[in-house]
Amino acid sequence: MKRKKDPKEIFKKFLHVGVVVKDLERTLDTLTDVFGIGPFKILDFPPKDEESEIEMAYHGKPADFSAKFCFADMGNIELEIIQPISGKSVWFDFLEKHGEGIHHIKFLLSDLQETKQYLDEYNFELTQSGSAVGVNKGKTWAYFGTEDKIGFVIEVLNELSHKKEQ
Repeated sequence: MKRKKDPKEIFKKFLHVGVVVKDLERTLDTLTDVFGIGPFKILDFPPKDEESEIEMAYHGKPADFSAKFCFADMGNIELEIIQPISGKSVWFDFLEKHGEGIHHIKFLLSDLQETKQYLDEYNFELTQSGSAVGVNKGKTWAYFGTEDKIGFVIEVLNELSHKKEQ
């Protein structure tokens, strides 16, 4: 009998908290001026120069969506602020259902397919995914529809597999 995966082993590498907002400029100004958070690195997704190489899916079907991503280091975790721009996405879905707020927490993991199979056992649908860009190019990120059970979404990012040189 196959032993069930230990969730503490799958979800042990916490990366960041993601927040979805309607007005990025207002949010960043408040976080910087009032709370001293920043500086923020602001990126367009998908990047204009990599658009043809990016794979994106929304509820299992090819999709075309865009957003502004902003990142700030906060000690040993990262804060991500997302403003959806166009297309159907889990970010627009969240804004419509909940308004602005904490959307997800993100984990780095070794095997995306294995994690998907594990979460399928709990009926957590893979709701959106895409090719990572920038420093994470070559990796895949994915959101799972956990918000109805835990109040927010789980995002995962797979590690790159490297061949060991001998």
